[in-house]
This record gives sequence, structure tokens and C-alpha cells, in this order.
Amino acid sequence: MQKIIYNIDKGTKFGKWNDSISKLIYFDCMETFLKGVDTSGKVADYGGANGNLKKFIPQSISIDIDTSKKPDIIDNILFHKGNYKLIVIRYVLHYLTVQQRYKLFEHLQTFHKGKKVLLIQFVNDGKDFKIKRNNSINETKYFLTSENIKKLIKPFKTIKKDQISYRVTKEFYKNRLKNENAMAHDETIHSILMEI
Repeated sequence: MQKIIYNIDKGTKFGKWNDSISKLIYFDCMETFLKGVDTSGKVADYGGANGNLKKFIPQSISIDIDTSKKPDIIDNILFHKGNYKLIVIRYVLHYLTVQQRYKLFEHLQTFHKGKKVLLIQFVNDGKDFKIKRNNSINETKYFLTSENIKKLIKPFKTIKKDQISYRVTKEFYKNRLKNENAMAHDETIHSILMEI
């Protein structure tokens, strides 16, 4: 049975939650991840929702299929074409099935060859992966492990890698997903700048 997608991910307040984990993920870690990345020129924010990336890259163009988030461009990132110097894919892959992830990267290879892509994605391994899935009630997500990321980016040239590890608290799930029985777990955000 498929879970319902909880409305917390809808609308223009996406990613602006007040808990410390959300602030870390969406805002506090970005200085580290963008250090040394050339963000001048035209930047696409694939799956960019309501444009939270603009706080760090003001000229970034958010591209999302969810009209409730009011992105700059309403389009499916699996097919979107545009002439960008940098494409940022930030916390998007867990919304895509395995097939859709590979389709996205095939599309990037076909239409954005030679361009830079900054992939930012949280991952969970081992028991933390199981806890994350069990905690994530009222939503359907396709969470990733470190191994999933390695396989996905294997064909591409890695330029820069960073990661930040942290502990996701029970309060995060209580506040965000109304899960009173959540368990705390460890998580890591991988930031990988690549050339397609």
C-alpha cells in the first residue's frame, strides 16, 4: 500500500521550517557546499521548489513541476532543456524512483554535456536507513544510501566533494510529519560537484 504524500512538502513555505535540522539542511550547510564553486552566470535549480537557493545564488532559476511552490519555471526536470553554466540538484533524488534518477542523469548527459552539476543529497546507511524509512510516515520517498549515490555518479568526473554528518532528532519528525513515535538517527549530506 502506498503512503499518502503529506502536505508539508507543498507550497511556498517549503524548506523554511523552524527546527534546527531543517535550518542546517537548507541553509547552514550551504556556505561549505558552495565554497570554491563558480556560481556566476546562469544557474538552474533543478527541483528548486520555491527558490530557497536564491538566498545563496540570487540569479538561480528554480525549475519544479509542483505549481504550489511557485517556481520560476514550471517543468519536469527529467526533460527540461536550457542553457545553464551550473545545474544544482539539491535534495531532489529522494522524490525520484531509481529509474527516474537514471533518466535524469541520462538527460543531463544528452543535453548538458560539458556543464557542471552540483548534487546535494542526504543519505542514510545501515540501521539509519531503516529508521529513516520507518520514521517517514505520511509520505512516499525513495531514500538513498551512499552506495546509491556512488553508482549514480560513477560515469561523471568529480571535481569537488564535501559532506556534513548530523543527528536527526525525534522532534524533526514530530514537527514535520506529526510522528510522535519517531527515533533519532544519523544522516550525512553529500555535496558533489561534477562535470557531465
